[in-house]
Amino acid sequence: RDWSSDVCSSDLVFDGSKAGPYVEGDKTRPLNVYGESKLAGERAVQAGCGKHVILRTSWVYGARGKNFFLTIRKLAQERDELKIVDDQIGAPTWCRDIANATAQIIGQLQKTDGPEKSGVYHLSAEGSTSWYGFAAAIVAETCEDRKPRLTPIPSAQYPTPAARPRNSVLSHEKLDRKSTRLNSS
Repeated sequence: RDWSSDVCSSDLVFDGSKAGPYVEGDKTRPLNVYGESKLAGERAVQAGCGKHVILRTSWVYGARGKNFFLTIRKLAQERDELKIVDDQIGAPTWCRDIANATAQIIGQLQKTDGPEKSGVYHLSAEGSTSWYGFAAAIVAETCEDRKPRLTPIPSAQYPTPAARPRNSVLSHEKLDRKSTRLNSS
């Protein structure tokens, strides 16, 4: 019943070209080095470990560290206007939900002897939104004194060093079928 490994991976193993949510068996095709490194980690775990769980997450945010949530909250206090990408979609997922669900998943999987539970699972919040939609929700919920103007822009107007997928929505039906689910807070 000993589990060899559990690993967190990322939605960035996909290229974002799929119209709907990605399922665990969809073809991977990272657009950047970070996604490539996550996929290499997945493959190493799959090749070298017995029982294992790989959890792909997306758009992780929390109350500490560096993340979109904290950046928007800070910039909303400093600027009159925020230009936010509106053509990339995903499911903002709170880090505590990931931690709680991971503990629940591992606990359930340790109770089984079958290798059918071992593998890749998608772990993300319900629903989806764009970065613009997420920013609008952050400003509405956390900025009481000062609300900057939010302007939606396409990815082309916000160049980044690494390409990002347009669609980062992960299906978590596989986890749902196993009676474990991450509920958005």
